[in-house]
Amino acid sequence: MLMTDSPGSLIDRAVELLRSGELVILPTDTVYGIAADVRNDDAVTAIYRAKQRDPAQPLQLLFGRDPALLEQYADLTPAARRLVDALGPGAWTIIVPGRPGWSSPALSGGSTVGFRIVPVDIVLDIVDALGAPLAATSANVSGGPSPVTAEEAARQVGAFCAMTIDAGPTAQGIDSTVIDLSGPDPVVLREGAITANQLASILGVASIPVRRSVRS
Repeated sequence: MLMTDSPGSLIDRAVELLRSGELVILPTDTVYGIAADVRNDDAVTAIYRAKQRDPAQPLQLLFGRDPALLEQYADLTPAARRLVDALGPGAWTIIVPGRPGWSSPALSGGSTVGFRIVPVDIVLDIVDALGAPLAATSANVSGGPSPVTAEEAARQVGAFCAMTIDAGPTAQGIDSTVIDLSGPDPVVLREGAITANQLASILGVASIPVRRSVRS
């Protein structure tokens, strides 16, 4: 179901489907993503099936405007807070320790959380209305091209999704930059729309190593 209706009706329908355990394709600033309510383990597992993705590869969590929700799931390090404050919602994914006491297939058995806050109002509105983060990743078959249009996303994984929200081509067209702040030193795992040098400047370090280990 490809939808371009008014934002209010799209948000209501998306939240209804997510709460019922369905998958939704939605726009971000970088590429189109496939998303599930992180509280529904079956729905999260369905993302892996749709993408033919290795279950050992964690998914990212998309958060909205409420900082308290982020604090429920992620233990924000001082470096993470510095990046979030400096960058605002944008083309980054930050990995930090997860809060104890919850688990999800999205974590792939690990104890860290990779989170994003995307500068796309309809995504922020969906998360805020849902009251929970979205487990998400790019809406492509694993290893394939990351989709920058709703049509490309629907062609790759649409058969597994109850809804596709079409907001036109994405602004960035490349994946988010992934930085791991869960260890003693920052490491960039994927250099995307934001460079490692930009992140190093914000964190006040000379450089940040890039060790590419994240697949779309």
